[in-house]
Amino acid sequence: MNRSLRLLPMLALMAPLALPPLHAAQAQDAQEAPKPVERAGGGFDAQRSETQHQLPLPSGPVAYTAVAEFLPLRDGPREEVAARVFTVTYTLDGAPRGQRPVAFVFNGGPGASSAYLHLGALGPKVVGFNDDGSLARPPAPLLDNPDSWLAFTDLVFVDPVGTGYSRGIRRDGGKEGGKEEGDRRDEDPGKRFWSVDADSRAMAEIVRLWLTRNGRWESPKFLVGESYGGFRIAKMANRLIDDTGIAVNGLIMVSPVVDFATIRGGGLLVPALRLPSYAASAAAGGLVPGTPEQAAEAAERYALGGYLTGLAGLDYRRTGAARGFFAEVARTTGLPEELVTRHRGEIPADVFARELLRGRGRIASVYDGTFTAADPDPSAARIPFDPFLKGTVPTYTTAFAAYAREWLGVRTEVPFDLLSDRVNRGWEWPRSGQPSAVDDLQTALTLQPALRVLIAHGRTDLITPYMASRWVASRLELPDGQADRVAVTVHEGGHMMYTRASGRAALAADARALVEAALR
Repeated sequence: MNRSLRLLPMLALMAPLALPPLHAAQAQDAQEAPKPVERAGGGFDAQRSETQHQLPLPSGPVAYTAVAEFLPLRDGPREEVAARVFTVTYTLDGAPRGQRPVAFVFNGGPGASSAYLHLGALGPKVVGFNDDGSLARPPAPLLDNPDSWLAFTDLVFVDPVGTGYSRGIRRDGGKEGGKEEGDRRDEDPGKRFWSVDADSRAMAEIVRLWLTRNGRWESPKFLVGESYGGFRIAKMANRLIDDTGIAVNGLIMVSPVVDFATIRGGGLLVPALRLPSYAASAAAGGLVPGTPEQAAEAAERYALGGYLTGLAGLDYRRTGAARGFFAEVARTTGLPEELVTRHRGEIPADVFARELLRGRGRIASVYDGTFTAADPDPSAARIPFDPFLKGTVPTYTTAFAAYAREWLGVRTEVPFDLLSDRVNRGWEWPRSGQPSAVDDLQTALTLQPALRVLIAHGRTDLITPYMASRWVASRLELPDGQADRVAVTVHEGGHMMYTRASGRAALAADARALVEAALR
């Protein structure tokens, strides 16, 4: 796989997959005994645990039910169970089920579990970060979430196959023997789901199955996706119509990539769309004048004007003639003019993160240009790892494993895979062209005239810059008077702007506004 496609860089093959049952243990604030373990057809063990809780919200405490369970994903001509998909559902107690919205939540990667959004922004509990959004001392505290989306929608968090506790199941039921299975013994049984089309089809089926089992077909439906998850839910919106006849009311994309051609590859558009996020990051570090918002706004005007024409007019045999252009790019980005000249005005995100604060002995994160760490290897040309992303792995892994056991009643010794490098490396991308979900998004908007889309970004996200989504949104065809059906919002912070309490609150306000508008 082309490693540059990785958005969230992330188990060995599970032999016969036989997970210990999830005992229906009482949560710390449970009010009644959990229901018995459910058994689905074909011997599939749903390992279902149900607990009751209360969440103190600013508007007053609310009672809710949490269900952690595995759903069977069937595949092949005989519709055999091919994978066990781990889900966590939160429903508000006492609300009319048919009228209450339900949101299905996915993270990205590919290879990420839903724990980032689950314990980062949407769920009833959140991992506590420092006030500036930086990593807290481990183990990070788990806090009540005053901005939980449970206030305005039920929530279903889904871990795609190979992530979290979700695993593929061997076709032979885990038994050895058979030439075909013997030859493929080292291949992960979940690999059949690791492609753009197979993934969107499988996750659409999980939505259908959940709606069927819970009797929620009449509920308003929303899809939520972060990073590659935004790409995923655009694909799913069409898949749900084609495969199951389900129309959704809204799509909420958090720091998404909708068209990979806007964030990677050749051409002049990619560096132009990154430029405002570079400028905002540099302003946060005091390297360019103004606030991050002011620097970004100035760079927006320059990016699609003088910067684009400057790049297009470069003569590589006469770079001296472009000295003024390179100086302007350096002033916009806070980078040394010599570095800008060497890169001909086009600065890759990892180079920007490496070089922005080199003089201070620090590196920045491509996931948030304001997050910095001590330079682990000043002699290295590239950053050996991203300091923010790598730091969040133990934070969220530890927090979710403890939360699942103590609050949700999950009992399993299977490792929780927050970010699966095996899935990410094994992902099958289209063989030609850059992956894009623009046509899927356009089709969904056309077929569903009431569909609303929210795209929320952090201003200093360098890996999926907000200008890329603005570019995509500006090229979606909508009837006159319906431009407000697609909104792009920008907040302080980076790819995971919700690690700041202010960013989490702003994201929740955006989402509530979309849900309420979609239900009018």
